[in-house]
Amino acid sequence: MPSTSALESVSERQTRLRPTLDQVYLVAALMLIALRPLLTPIPPHDFWWHMATGRVILESGTIPQVDLFSYTRAGEPFFNQGWLAQLLMALLHQIGGLPLIIVVQALVLTLAYGLLLRLCILRTNRVRMGAAILLLATLPLSFDNWTVRPQTYVFPLFAGFLTVLTEYRLGMTRRLWLLPILMALWVNMHGSFVLGFALIGIVFIGEAIRRWREQGVLGKTLDPSLVVWGAATALATLLNPRVAEVLGYVTNLLGSSQVTDLVTEWSPPTIRDINGAIFFLFVIVTALVMIYARSRPDLTDLLLFGAFLWLALGATRNIVWLGFVATPLLATQAATLLPPPSPRRFQGVPTMNAALIGLLAILLLIGSPWIKPALLPPDVGALLAKGTPVEATQALQALPQRPQRLFHAMSYGSYLIWAAPEQKVFIDPRIELYPYDQWRDYILLGQGADVEALLAKYAIDGMMLSIEEQQPLLEYARARPDQWREVYADDETVVLVTRNVQR
Repeated sequence: MPSTSALESVSERQTRLRPTLDQVYLVAALMLIALRPLLTPIPPHDFWWHMATGRVILESGTIPQVDLFSYTRAGEPFFNQGWLAQLLMALLHQIGGLPLIIVVQALVLTLAYGLLLRLCILRTNRVRMGAAILLLATLPLSFDNWTVRPQTYVFPLFAGFLTVLTEYRLGMTRRLWLLPILMALWVNMHGSFVLGFALIGIVFIGEAIRRWREQGVLGKTLDPSLVVWGAATALATLLNPRVAEVLGYVTNLLGSSQVTDLVTEWSPPTIRDINGAIFFLFVIVTALVMIYARSRPDLTDLLLFGAFLWLALGATRNIVWLGFVATPLLATQAATLLPPPSPRRFQGVPTMNAALIGLLAILLLIGSPWIKPALLPPDVGALLAKGTPVEATQALQALPQRPQRLFHAMSYGSYLIWAAPEQKVFIDPRIELYPYDQWRDYILLGQGADVEALLAKYAIDGMMLSIEEQQPLLEYARARPDQWREVYADDETVVLVTRNVQR
């Protein structure tokens, strides 16, 4: 006769093989999160120069502190704050190439938004509603920030901070000791580590006010544990190769005119583009839900929402952080508008539930970077985004004599740094490295303005031009075949060299 433990084990296996509808919602949400980065080709902007820097760190064992890649700023100091993420990217590429980087990107995002979904369920005990809000509201708000770069590698760290602090607020666990560990990773990966301080500070203020309202004595409302672990988290920011200089780097970056004026990510959202429209719609829906909810929102939730809304209104790149802090608030308030969950609510047909999960698993398999190039159309199955100058760079490298001072589109500079490190670049997405005057000259030259003077100023002897972005300059060069020779052209890119550069 089988033992009780054996019977319980069989029962657990049967339960796993008979998934409920709640489990389908949970698994579907996580799988759909992973599917988006799997199906998104890697854009050429930030990715490649981060990869190249990681390669330098991997090969040399040191973190470069000056520019190694351009001829216009060669040897100039450059604060490389995201070195740990760059090293990780280079290691992943060395082990498994681009497919492994894409898979890890999917896992990183699934972890980050999986933690966020867990918070929604923790706050509401509603799996289906939490999954629906995440998929229909939060993810569209955040997609624009899902490119492969160090920023996405810290999403799980931000979500980790939010999880630890939420559990602390709910009195469930005391895992504040995790905050310094998460910060030690964060400060070596991305400048957004300062947002960790914002989370701690806002939670401290919100909880102090709440306890003061309950107890009426301010001195007794301050929790020393949060103060102690907050101070330890602040000290953890010094655990980086440049110690306290990292704070100066963030300050200088935020005050850099070329960053704030020239980078679209740093401009305020506008309803005139799709991402801005989604942002404003999300804010309106969240406000309406709070207005009509049957209970007042938690003060700390409101403070978090207000602070990160202010950041998002100032710069598009901050919208993703608003999504993290606003989603639990939206879920909590929306839950008050629904009837209480029934313990006997419909859980679907187990066979159909299992079939749905299996179908999603097949979609993930088809979307994997090892399989999708062979099964999907080129525009969907490609690992690299349109505009990556792979063939143009190969043609440039094949020239018996290469131009020494190449002018090119900014995103091309990033790819050249990786694929042709011997070809020093004019400019690239390291916006803060290049002075504002050089960015102005870059824009003017691409628009075909002051061409003769600018070509002479930088002694340009070759050009790799984006047909879409730099058509006026291309027309200028093609109108002067006695000065410029076209050595490569495709639907997106044209490479030209001066006549004194040999064939």
